Amino acid sequence: MAVRAAIALALCVAVPGTATAQIIQQLLGKKPPADTGKQVSVTAPDSPRASVSAFLEYSQAGDFTRAAQYLDVPEVERSHAVQLAREFSIVLDRYVYIDLDAISGASAGDTTSGMPAGVQQIGAIPEAGGRSDPVRLVRQARPGAAARWVFSRSTVANVPKWYRQLPDRWTLDHLPPWLLGFGPLGILWWQWLGLLVVIVASLLLGTLLGRLARGALGLLAKRTKTHWDAGISTALRGPFRLAAMLVVALFLLPWLSLNANVSRHVDTVIKAAFTIALFWALWRLVDIWRELKSVSGWAMHGTSHGLLTLVSRLAKMVIAMFGFVSLLATLGYPVAAIIGGLGIGGLAVALAAQKTLENLFGAFAIGGDRLFREGDQVTIDTVTGTVESIGLRSVRIRTAERSVVSMPNGKVADSRIETFAPRDRIRFSCVLTLVYETTADQMRAVITGVEAMLKGSKHVAQDTITVFFLQLSPSSLDVQVAAQILTTNGNEFNRIRQDLLLQIMDVVERAGTSFAFPTQTVQLESPPAAAATNGAAASNDAAAPKPSS
Repeated sequence: MAVRAAIALALCVAVPGTATAQIIQQLLGKKPPADTGKQVSVTAPDSPRASVSAFLEYSQAGDFTRAAQYLDVPEVERSHAVQLAREFSIVLDRYVYIDLDAISGASAGDTTSGMPAGVQQIGAIPEAGGRSDPVRLVRQARPGAAARWVFSRSTVANVPKWYRQLPDRWTLDHLPPWLLGFGPLGILWWQWLGLLVVIVASLLLGTLLGRLARGALGLLAKRTKTHWDAGISTALRGPFRLAAMLVVALFLLPWLSLNANVSRHVDTVIKAAFTIALFWALWRLVDIWRELKSVSGWAMHGTSHGLLTLVSRLAKMVIAMFGFVSLLATLGYPVAAIIGGLGIGGLAVALAAQKTLENLFGAFAIGGDRLFREGDQVTIDTVTGTVESIGLRSVRIRTAERSVVSMPNGKVADSRIETFAPRDRIRFSCVLTLVYETTADQMRAVITGVEAMLKGSKHVAQDTITVFFLQLSPSSLDVQVAAQILTTNGNEFNRIRQDLLLQIMDVVERAGTSFAFPTQTVQLESPPAAAATNGAAASNDAAAPKPSS
């Protein structure tokens, strides 16, 4: 019971519609429930559909005596009627896909098919040269009973010829009767055993062929200078193996001579498996592309690994969506409605997630323009720090205060961005404020000494040195000093700047001057009235007689 249930579950995907339910019920040994709803098409007991259904039912049950009642057999062939019914059931099962719903259920048959009255064609048997023989029913009147439809005499006359043309006729004539009985899904028991052999052979030979193909690709990859071809041969090992198994199955299945209905579904399953192998290979190729790009200059000089991961995930998402739709189309499901629904759903999602999409495209803009990468020091608007990560929605920046600022990608893409990583030098600049007591000779000595000191330093770009008397400020004489330091490391720049500033102090001291600092002189004066009073008091004191000692 468990095996039958597993087979039914495996065929659910490949056999859509009501056929799935019928197969599951047959595998589980259950009779289909009675249709209590309104019937779309009523089957008359004397209709072509009823006759074909009865013939198939008796044939699958092995009751060829009753099945022969639906053959228009001449009197001289009556003794062979049972054998003809058996052979005809095998021929029909092999070549004609019978859809009972497509056969007329009216007593008079299908009067719009263009066939003569009382004649109904349900299929054709292929012949050599591209020709085919029709399989027809005729309405036969019976004395003392209602008329019924039977397979025509011309159709019955061709049965021995059709049977002799079967590729597995020897098997049908020599196998034990119990192996020629019908099993689940209308497949003969010997064919079920053959299917197990085909599955095992496909697994073994497919694995062997997959390894041989991968080995051949590996040998070719060793002869080339690139490394991506070796990665492809490793990544596509699974898809190669699956494709090789399917090729072996396609080669072995014709030997089983499965009936038309089962062959149709098996072909559908194999096509679906090929579709899976194709999109599986594309999925793995995305990983190879990501590995190649992660070590390329494109990723190392501007595009972060996070953005590369984003692109690969989006590519896999697109492959999965197209693979799912292609698989449904291969299995026979209508995909037009699904695609339309995806379009409407995508529009709704786009309208509801405008900011999210803006940030998503902002991430692509950051990576495409190579503005910065993770680990770079940047200034975005008023935020300065080190880029920690570039995500789907935002850029995270670690500031000097060790806090983390998160900025949306859309805003970052539209902002003014200053990146410090591409610079090849760091500018050194300062203003020397000398006291006003500095003489002209001392000023010249300071300018000459600082310039000579900078030219003697191996850390200074010689073509960028500028030392000049800048201005007379309110509290000092200013000298501008500027140069480019040959380093991009911030800590090393701080050390070199310290050494240069100490040497500048030595130059100023040797010139005999000093640095000024902002000063302000305050002069106190008395008002005019207070000054006159003070003067009169001083005169009186002078005119007064002095005491004698």
